[in-house]
Amino acid sequence: MLAAAIALAAPAVQAGLATDEQQLLARLETRRALADLERLSDRAHTSQTGLGAGTIVAGSAEEAAAARGFAKSLRAMGLEVAMEEFPVRAYRYGPVTLRANGIGIEAITLHSAGGTWGIRDAVPFVRGNGGGRVLRAPLIDAGDGYEQDYARIGDVRGRIVLVRRDQHDWPPAQITEAAHHGATAILFFDHPSAEQHPDALRQDSLWGHDQLPAVAISRRSGDALRAQLSAGPVDILLENRAEVADGTSRNVVARIRGRERPDEYVLVSAHYDRWFKGAADNTSGVAAVLEIARAFMRSGLKPRRTVLFILAGSEEAGLEDPERDWLAGSNAFVARHPEVLRSAALAFNIDIIGLTSATASLTSTPDLMAEQARTLRDLGLDARITQKAPIGSSTDAWNYGVVGGAATSHLNRIPDSYFAVYHTQVDTYRPELYENMGADLRLLTLSLWRAASARRLPIALTGIADFVDAQLAKDAAKVPEVSFTGLREALAEFRVAAAAVEAVEDPARADEVNRLLMATRHRLVPWLYASDDDFDQATRTALLTTRVQVHERAAAAAGAGDIAAATGALQELYEGRQCLRLDPEVYEFERAFWAGDGGWGSRYQHRAPPPPPGFEAACRQLARPDFDATAFLATSAQLRADAVQRVDEAVALMTAKLRFATSRLVEFDGMPAALRTAGIMGARHGTVPAAANALRR
Repeated sequence: MLAAAIALAAPAVQAGLATDEQQLLARLETRRALADLERLSDRAHTSQTGLGAGTIVAGSAEEAAAARGFAKSLRAMGLEVAMEEFPVRAYRYGPVTLRANGIGIEAITLHSAGGTWGIRDAVPFVRGNGGGRVLRAPLIDAGDGYEQDYARIGDVRGRIVLVRRDQHDWPPAQITEAAHHGATAILFFDHPSAEQHPDALRQDSLWGHDQLPAVAISRRSGDALRAQLSAGPVDILLENRAEVADGTSRNVVARIRGRERPDEYVLVSAHYDRWFKGAADNTSGVAAVLEIARAFMRSGLKPRRTVLFILAGSEEAGLEDPERDWLAGSNAFVARHPEVLRSAALAFNIDIIGLTSATASLTSTPDLMAEQARTLRDLGLDARITQKAPIGSSTDAWNYGVVGGAATSHLNRIPDSYFAVYHTQVDTYRPELYENMGADLRLLTLSLWRAASARRLPIALTGIADFVDAQLAKDAAKVPEVSFTGLREALAEFRVAAAAVEAVEDPARADEVNRLLMATRHRLVPWLYASDDDFDQATRTALLTTRVQVHERAAAAAGAGDIAAATGALQELYEGRQCLRLDPEVYEFERAFWAGDGGWGSRYQHRAPPPPPGFEAACRQLARPDFDATAFLATSAQLRADAVQRVDEAVALMTAKLRFATSRLVEFDGMPAALRTAGIMGARHGTVPAAANALRR
């Protein structure tokens, strides 16, 4: 209780903060933000849907109503507000009826999965018995729901399968596997951390895996069904309606126009769609955006740059994309507003904020790290919040900071215990869970104000160069036959040129320096990175070089007769785990599924392409009782050669993009003449000190 009282108390004036900064921070009211959080999660949106009570999903009437309500609130504060519509795949779900031997079981339809009946693009479908809406069939325990499980249990045609949902890889190819073996529906139970909340129902998008009716039940219900099956037959009755069509989602964008540089931008964003009541994810973020907007307006301060307050729709799902269907709202904003991302001083994304925890991490793009370190120190938070650089592709920060190339921060204060309630009905508001809301609001608000008011922005493209170079050193060590020399030389050239622009101190040139650095970052950054198998940010070469190493280890193990080690090597890759546990026809289907990518991952090739067909041949060879090491080694050599070629292509692409960015920087008429020659050429030939000396002159 004492900690909560301290967190809710009015913040003390922080020594070292400027008068305007203190004035703005004094307008924050933690109690009001928490009241908004409680109201919005518990009372404002109470929809009853087969996805879970309180859910706000892409393209739904509930999402439209929420957007209208947020727009009204922001207008009442005196902000300019626009409602920006964008197309999504829109879903509606009826209530789920699930009975086992006549006894009801609580269940939800998994998003983007199938129903027993419904409408898909104006065409009705039914999957019930005798062409009806209700499906009745015996239940069978299919274990983990992969090929070896079906080989063990035998024929499942006409049956409903009970499957433990995959604990790592998602979406679950278990649905395709079940459909392939003739199952009529699938009941998923269990999820990571479920032992802490055995009655939790876990919601996620299945990204278009709608071949079967699919519902989720709790771990407790799954264990109970297993116990019933051990005692005798279990008869299941299931009805769940699923409708899908083209629809519309909305981003709510509020604006405070900048007094001097209205065409430069600072933005703070939080998504408002959610599973269940979503108190933390992400009603907490919505409440924070509303409170920060109030503080800005009530302070009376006029920022130099335009400040945007964005409540983004359809983050959890919405894109028509078989592989990456989330981040739809931020993807729409970035595509619609290249002028904002090209001239963005800061984009601060909020996705779960204020949670009670002793520590937190502030994830920032490398160009922003030094400035954010200063802000943490000035607020006395540097001992409690650590900094890290990579941004994952599981939040809207990816679109702002990688696809859009803006300086981006994302505060992550999520204790491990939260993942037991993540995307479940247990994510509800309790005040003791949000003792850090006040501190987090102060960090966000001060970061935004400094970016919005600074005459000269502390953009450090040199920080990007240092970060990427350190990562490339690791990638280069994995594949010695691919030369990274030209790429790292290009990176050194870029760093020298960026340092020269960053070093310009003439106040009269601040605006043009800012714009050059922001535009360069916007143009270059998307080509430097990709999303890896765990949806984390990595260099464009990282996953490809890992593939090379995996094939090396698999070949070495197979050559030594260690089949288990060879199998383990391939399982390091997502495609390896899938290939080794799926039926060949299912793997073929899923491989085609991975190849589809129509969303944020497409524009800059942010997802590594699926492996060549020979990869499956290698997996199958490992599983054969008459394993042929010679054939496996030949296939592995081909796969490694393919991976090496892809690394080489990525290196060439990154090199070209860096050299183009450098050419734009050296055109700046403030660039020292000596640097244009001795500096850049010195970097190219590995004598970076020559460039530094030229810069000092």
